[in-house]
Amino acid sequence: MPQASHEGVIQFGDIEIEVAVLDGGQRVITQGGVMVGLGCIRPPKGRQHYRAGANLPAFLTVQNLAPFVGEGLAMIAKQIEFRTKQGVKTFGYAPDFLPAICDVFGRAQRAGALKAAQRNIAHRAGIIAEQLQRSGTAGLIDKATSYRETREV
Repeated sequence: MPQASHEGVIQFGDIEIEVAVLDGGQRVITQGGVMVGLGCIRPPKGRQHYRAGANLPAFLTVQNLAPFVGEGLAMIAKQIEFRTKQGVKTFGYAPDFLPAICDVFGRAQRAGALKAAQRNIAHRAGIIAEQLQRSGTAGLIDKATSYRETREV
């Protein structure tokens, strides 16, 4: 099982998302980081995803978001199991999953399809998306984990 060699937190204003770089250089956004960063109630415990086979987190499987969640999102939603630097088993997602989630909520918001409880997630997703457009997810992960400095040495 891969292990995190570098860990950090990406700051999007007052929003924080935990990230890691695994031995071998794979960048991940932690599952808990996604949930907490987007303002979902609490960090997940274990493998909590949709029961119908897709690896989408439950908050993306609600009926009103279905028209905005395409096959591409389900493909990049594959959970990555790894160990933290402290040896704790956890899950993460590929870096391109975060901007894809932001896109789903942005399109749903523009279409007026969000429920009241989802508007906070959409607001947070908008803040995250704005910064991701400027910097890119992989670059932000490298900066947050100091991976870039390690690689250049």
